[in-house]
Amino acid sequence: MTTTQTDETSLTPNVDDTANSSTSWASNAVTLAGVIASENFARGDLAQLRRMDPDSPDAAAFWRLMARQDLFRTLETEAKWALIIHGVALMTPTNSGDGNSRTAHDGFTPVGRALFQGGDSQRGTGFYSETRFNRLMTSRGPMLRILLARMFRMLASADVSFNWREMASFILNEGYDDEAAEQSRRRIAREYYQAERRQSQASPE
Repeated sequence: MTTTQTDETSLTPNVDDTANSSTSWASNAVTLAGVIASENFARGDLAQLRRMDPDSPDAAAFWRLMARQDLFRTLETEAKWALIIHGVALMTPTNSGDGNSRTAHDGFTPVGRALFQGGDSQRGTGFYSETRFNRLMTSRGPMLRILLARMFRMLASADVSFNWREMASFILNEGYDDEAAEQSRRRIAREYYQAERRQSQASPE
């Protein structure tokens, strides 16, 4: 079965980095995914990021990454980046040391498709159940943060990666630009249900 892939460059986040107008804030998530997955990134720092509470980030590794990417702004923005970095760390496979490290970011796998397939294009049912998915899409504020953190752990356990530019845009726009956040929700929902439709069409009757 042939599916249409969406390159990360086709997604345009709506949160601008005023310190660098040529780069969106969401693009930093892709850079961070590469940094965290690199062989030079300390495994102790990765463990810190995985363990930290994104609502009360106290990991030195988190603050170093924030400084490295010049992401310090408001407390609310820092809390969003804590959730993003925590999720990236959870979904980063442990480096095998063979020089073939893989990041949490896959620019060709939209978030919604990853949630349905769970890394397996032949799945007959949604990896992330429709009940969970609908709850995620209708949640806001603290509950959304809780559900996203749980989702990251679930995807990490299945060794799933997805487009972190898309996810970071969603998180950064939530509570900041309601229209952009709603567009992100609709994009995620479209990809989830399109993956479901493709799977049902491919399944033998």
